[in-house]
Amino acid sequence: MPSQRSQKTLGLIRAHKRTASAIGRSWIMRLDPTAKSVARLRMVGTRAKTIDTLGMPAVMILPQHIAVDDAAILHMHGGAYVSGGILQSRAIASPICAAAQIRTLTFSYRLAPRDPYPAQLEDAYRAYCYLREQGFAPGKIAFMGESAGGNLALSLAAKLRDAGEEMPAAIALMSPWVDLAQTGDSYERLVDVDATLDAENLMESAIAFAGSPSRFMDGDISPLYADFTGFPPIQIHCGTHEILLSDSERLEEALQRDGVQAQLFRWVGMCHVFQAFGFEESRASIHQIGQFLHEHLKKQPMPDEKASKS
Repeated sequence: MPSQRSQKTLGLIRAHKRTASAIGRSWIMRLDPTAKSVARLRMVGTRAKTIDTLGMPAVMILPQHIAVDDAAILHMHGGAYVSGGILQSRAIASPICAAAQIRTLTFSYRLAPRDPYPAQLEDAYRAYCYLREQGFAPGKIAFMGESAGGNLALSLAAKLRDAGEEMPAAIALMSPWVDLAQTGDSYERLVDVDATLDAENLMESAIAFAGSPSRFMDGDISPLYADFTGFPPIQIHCGTHEILLSDSERLEEALQRDGVQAQLFRWVGMCHVFQAFGFEESRASIHQIGQFLHEHLKKQPMPDEKASKS
């Protein structure tokens, strides 16, 4: 059962969903402080430093104790590809960085509609290449993303595989947005219980990102329809009260169909990307994700090259 605090908070948000959604679309998700100011913030047992060579806002988050010195997590933020920035990125990534005890690179990619697909994938690949240039081996890098960031994490992994490059050690996904066509039953079944998401708003964002609904079932736009052969272990977390529930459920099925070690955790009564809300369930999920990433990065041997201390 959901905790009393989460039930009460999500009930209030749900009751005022239209107002909260309008406020969120107008400014909360569009706050755009500098990477330098975000790096100075104190967050959940971490510190951060700016990375100024990527041509986009980026920070390296460092936990108080780095348990796996030759490993790194690459985090990709959500926001339906039309919103979000470096502040949101660090706020989501920091507690997981602390839980995993592994340095984490997060960045703010270009946004639609000004920059539609494939700008976001290009930016993610540039961030990945930065980690490789710093000496981190593919088997010592893990991907992590929430919502559209989960979409991007899967797309980046597919890009690496299709180019014949080595794959990351693991991928952690929170409420991944992988079916832009909205063909899953939860988009209708859970519309009255979802506290934060609106299918019409998501569709507008999907069109801004993809350019046309005719592309919604292409695997590079909606990873649900991709081939996952050769992917590393994947852990998925979602709430049972979000309209994207079927995205996660069908993604797990598709991954297992293609021989990927995949596991989905359904958190009862939780909303989209509930890890950001500070609930008891949020902390438990963050701890579980941190453990998953830590274990998969810790067990992989590092080649001869030495990792940077960035």
